[in-house]
Amino acid sequence: MTSEFLNPSRYQELLEVLAGQVHRDLVRQYPDELWQIRRQGLGFDALTNEQRTHALAAARENLEVLLEAGINIELPRTPERDLLQTRLDIENLLKQGEPIFAYDLVKRARLDFPEDVQLRQLQALTLIRTGAPGEALTVLTQLLREGNRDQGTLAPLARAYRDYGERAKDPGMLRKCLLRAFQLYEEAYRSSRGVWSGIHAAWLALELGFVDTASEMATQIEMGARDLLQRARADGTDPFWYLAILGITAMLQLRFSEGFGYCREIAEIGRERISDVAEVRYLNRSILELLHQDVTTLESVLPAPRVIVFAGHMIDFPDRKTPRFPPALAETVARIIRKRLSSLHVEAGFATAACGAPILFHEAVQAMGGESHVLLPYGRDEFLADSVAIREDMDWTSRFDNVLEKARRVILASPQRLDEGSVVFSYANQILLGLGLIRARQLRCELKTLVVWDGQASEATGSISTILSKWKKLGHSPEIIDLREMESVIINKLEHRRPARSAPALRDGLKSQVMVMLFADVVHFSQIKERQVPSFVSYFLGAIGALEAELKVRPAIKNTWGDGLFMVFRKAQDAICFSRALVKQVGHTDWASLDLPPDLNLRVALHTGPVYIGRDPVTGHRNCFGTHVNNTARIEPITPPGKIYVSQAFAALSAAMDLKDCLCEYVGEMPLAKNFGRFPMYVLQTMEDPVDLGDPFDQERANGDLEKL
Repeated sequence: MTSEFLNPSRYQELLEVLAGQVHRDLVRQYPDELWQIRRQGLGFDALTNEQRTHALAAARENLEVLLEAGINIELPRTPERDLLQTRLDIENLLKQGEPIFAYDLVKRARLDFPEDVQLRQLQALTLIRTGAPGEALTVLTQLLREGNRDQGTLAPLARAYRDYGERAKDPGMLRKCLLRAFQLYEEAYRSSRGVWSGIHAAWLALELGFVDTASEMATQIEMGARDLLQRARADGTDPFWYLAILGITAMLQLRFSEGFGYCREIAEIGRERISDVAEVRYLNRSILELLHQDVTTLESVLPAPRVIVFAGHMIDFPDRKTPRFPPALAETVARIIRKRLSSLHVEAGFATAACGAPILFHEAVQAMGGESHVLLPYGRDEFLADSVAIREDMDWTSRFDNVLEKARRVILASPQRLDEGSVVFSYANQILLGLGLIRARQLRCELKTLVVWDGQASEATGSISTILSKWKKLGHSPEIIDLREMESVIINKLEHRRPARSAPALRDGLKSQVMVMLFADVVHFSQIKERQVPSFVSYFLGAIGALEAELKVRPAIKNTWGDGLFMVFRKAQDAICFSRALVKQVGHTDWASLDLPPDLNLRVALHTGPVYIGRDPVTGHRNCFGTHVNNTARIEPITPPGKIYVSQAFAALSAAMDLKDCLCEYVGEMPLAKNFGRFPMYVLQTMEDPVDLGDPFDQERANGDLEKL
């Protein structure tokens, strides 16, 4: 700043203020190590957390003095400032428990700053928080190869190994991953005195069976954390993580009452930090369980939130003969829903937005400050006409609009309704359950299912009765708000079995059904010369045909054209099995020896949705029709070679069905081919995929590191 911006007297005043602060810094009694760092000329990024605290305290004092002197400070708009603000925005989204939004922001920022180390570290952290440790390992191991061995790389890398190991079916692989995670956390703590890395190392030592080592590390960490907490409180900076660390060190040293005290403070100051509190709760609970302690007290002082997936009856149509959910019950049901959600400590709610119980549910979640996730079975206007604006004597339309406006997310299951049947509703309820489970995993919390039901059995597809049955088969225990128990109006309680609503007959024998679709395309097909086409048909397409017979997987529909492959499966497991084997076989075949381009590969896309199935009038063969077929075709072109990309619907379906051999990792919101819009995409991973255990990994050395501590 020069006199170009300030008048001479103001400029001189600013110089004197700054000179006074520089003098105070020179005579300040800084620790010897900080003066040594200044003599060495180390940058701010190279400081430890404790050293940064000293520097930030001095900078804050200088800034406050300037502001008190009436100096107006305006930061210039620069790319560097934009990058700094973006990093802060990403970190805030992570604190709020929104890793998917954070990841999408990272991807956009990396278009402008592709090599920024901190952005890449944040990208890995968002992947971990979305439940994608495999993809995070790819990002972090590359940073490690480039020489980035700071805490920002080492700690997330350790977390990724731990999360990956926890999903391994093999106990040996789990232990290897835990040992590797310990090495990385311990290195991060030793090199930068990062207490959060240290506490994770101590926790892993306990889990690996080195109880004394865990306690000794906790004692060392506690000393530094107490000093940092004292300084944070004196400076007015955020004490959250120091409180968390002191609580955990107390637990590791068997001072449980003291640890619970810190948990109470965390609960008080962490109301807006869903994800951070979830992490602290998870660590404390794990330690208590490893030490064979009761977790009841922890649940009372740091209660776990829940994700609720909800289903319930619509308000009765005006012409309904037998009352089920009459308008007179709406306020009573709303009051019961609010009470039930309060007792469940709801953090996020998933439901459709039909008039009646679903809208009442969203209103209750939003009033409590929770996340409201709305899933529309098909297009907004069509759904509004079919399932919301059905009575002139009640204003459900404005309530519907208000719920969608306040919702955290509004998800469209299908662009349009297929027919007059209920397939789209059944599909939507499957997606709801899966999305709820994904969110619960991100928040490290429990998922509960809740329904408003009249107790009457029904075989209709998409009915509350069939939803309850499916949820129970998947291992859930739904809580039921029973409309029959309400006495505010008289409801016909005669037991009767409602006939199933039949879907109308469609033209040409078509039927609507939820199916799983696979599109695959050959990469570098254009390199094939005319003389090589017979080899391609014989060896490449022949291998695919042989694979189908070998796996004994029978697709309902299959077709090829040129370099394209289209298959339709009734079961997600069959689609996963086939696509995984397909990618593996193509990637491991020596195509050059078969007179084909050596780098032949496949892009594979999977999606699930309600479609029409029937005979193609042109070919005479069975085929699949509908917008969800088009969706699948648009995913394949954006898929990297050798990978299997899946839609959000497929990821949700696999989560709802609890497919143990299927792991769908979020890779961001992507634009589909041919300007089809932007959609959340996932990559299908499995524990069969190889994982790099480090540079180098030595189990004996890891055991030795533990024993030496």
